[in-house]
Amino acid sequence: MSLITELVQRPLDPGYAEAARRRGGAARPAAGRAATLLALALVGAVLAVAAVRADERAPAADRGRQELLARVEAGTARADELAGRAAQLRAGNARLQERLGGAAASAAAARADELAVAAGAVAVTGPGVRVVLSDAPPDATTGTGERVVDRDLQVVVNGLWLAGAEAVAVDGVRLTSLSSIRAAGEAVLVDYRPLTPPYAVEAVGGDLQTGLATTVAGRYLQALRDNYGLGAEVEAVDELLLPAAGRLDLRVASAP
Repeated sequence: MSLITELVQRPLDPGYAEAARRRGGAARPAAGRAATLLALALVGAVLAVAAVRADERAPAADRGRQELLARVEAGTARADELAGRAAQLRAGNARLQERLGGAAASAAAARADELAVAAGAVAVTGPGVRVVLSDAPPDATTGTGERVVDRDLQVVVNGLWLAGAEAVAVDGVRLTSLSSIRAAGEAVLVDYRPLTPPYAVEAVGGDLQTGLATTVAGRYLQALRDNYGLGAEVEAVDELLLPAAGRLDLRVASAP
């Protein structure tokens, strides 16, 4: 009876049962590894698609900025080229006037030279002063600092004129009576040209450092240093070269 019971309860030979158990155990890890690999492949595919879509969206704005910067740089370079050409033509006109000779011509040329300096039509050299304005260091808490704004440059330039400056330039841009210093977002525009800090304001004239210190602009610079942490360095320079203004518009003319 025990043999019949054994056959009913254990129809397979113990050796066959053990072999089947081993095969099943080996298949399960293999199936687990296959499932893991499939899951990793699916995750990789999802990440790849997301990266491609992000790559398609993000560079659109970046390309727009780069194209705008390229256009600004190209326009600035073109303006500099035309300004240099205009300076050459003005110098040629001056040489032609000298060839005319005569006392009347000499007096007219002298007067023209005086007016040319005042109008910014010619380059100017001589002793003067340099004022360098720079942004404040970033705050340890906020990570940002005070920035130089258009008003700061306006006050300094007006102070230099008041101190007796004969010619003034900001970062190499010669100022005239028609020049503008304005803000566009976080950028400062001088005669519609974007400039970046630090800003160097140079002026030709005698004893400008002392004269600037006695004006409202001198006290303003001290307040920028003490209250806002901005850089405001003033130094006398033995020899400065300020270029001619890049753009001159004839508004009024009269017959002699």
